[in-house]
Amino acid sequence: MEHSSTALRDPDDWWWIFDPRQSLRARAVVIFGGLALAFSLLLGWVAETHFRQQLAGQIGPTFETLAFQIGDKLDRALAERQRVLQLTAQLASLKNPATPAAERRALLDALLNVSPDCVWLGFANRDGEIVAEAPQFFEGTSVAEAAWFRGARRAAFIDSVRELPDLARELPSIGVEKPRFLALAVPVNDARGNFLGVLGAQMSWSWARDMQHSVVTDVARREHIDVTIYAPDGEVLLDSGATNWTQPPEAPKAAGDRSGARGYFSEPVPNEGDYLTGYVRTKGFREFRGVNWLVTVRQPVADAFAAASDVRRWIVRTGAVFTVAIAVLSWLIAGRITRRMAAIAAAAGRIRNGDVLSEMPRPPGHGEIESMCGALGDMVDDLRQKNEQLDANNTRLTVRLSERVDKPDA
Repeated sequence: MEHSSTALRDPDDWWWIFDPRQSLRARAVVIFGGLALAFSLLLGWVAETHFRQQLAGQIGPTFETLAFQIGDKLDRALAERQRVLQLTAQLASLKNPATPAAERRALLDALLNVSPDCVWLGFANRDGEIVAEAPQFFEGTSVAEAAWFRGARRAAFIDSVRELPDLARELPSIGVEKPRFLALAVPVNDARGNFLGVLGAQMSWSWARDMQHSVVTDVARREHIDVTIYAPDGEVLLDSGATNWTQPPEAPKAAGDRSGARGYFSEPVPNEGDYLTGYVRTKGFREFRGVNWLVTVRQPVADAFAAASDVRRWIVRTGAVFTVAIAVLSWLIAGRITRRMAAIAAAAGRIRNGDVLSEMPRPPGHGEIESMCGALGDMVDDLRQKNEQLDANNTRLTVRLSERVDKPDA
């Protein structure tokens, strides 16, 4: 509050009006402006937190659904291709040990032509020697130690995704820098159920990327929505690279290893930040048991919750404008109050200095300031009347005393 001794201040000492310890106007700006700013910041934080929760409840299930759709497509495609191999293994051209190799090649050529994802088909006899294939790259060589041959001697088998340099060299038009392949194989038995060999197929792993693109297109790269597929042992089989990280993160432990598990969560990725992650474990399709791959769909939290951050920034910017308006209004209102108080202080100073005709200001109205000014005015008037009455009494007393002194003794 401005002091009543404003008249005694140094005219050059004007900065005190900005000191909240001395100026009512500055104090009002600090209090009400500070409250407005604090409220804006609090409101922005509450709104962002609430909006983040709402977005997480919408985006998380969406990512989970996308992961499920990718995993389901992979399972259905593998189930279909495995079923085709199983049906082919039942054909007489393969079940009959006496079938000429040329007839088997013709069968495999026809199957390869209707299977665009397959780049190689081959039939290996019970000793692991390739006796028919399409195209003819390795006929006469042994695959007895190959995982797909050993794994399919008794039941259908799906191998891990592998790099096969020998096969890649024979397929220069595949268009992939380091092509990888997925092997599917089924046993071939004769009419009596005796094991004859293994029918195997090598699929280009780019097929999986096509499946991913059919669900999460390249347009999602603008939003940094990334798709990663992991093998059961955690090996990265595919990554869309939408987040531009140098190395895909490890498989999230929170996803577990239970077939068919699905969900979403917020995941900290080392050296990359926090991500909102939806996931699913593939579980197969119908009689196809699946390969328990883990499919994740991720987006940086900063992008996923960008709308919430925008809301917070808008509230803070609006609050800053509101704070300035409150500060200006507080300054003006407090200035009006201080001018009235200064007028009261000036009148009181004049009265104290002997100006008996000076009156206290009496602004119209019934507010606290007006009531205080009226009360002070009444008090000053009462004091003035009492002083005048006291002066009159003193005068009369003086006259009487003078008369008694001047009157001679009787």
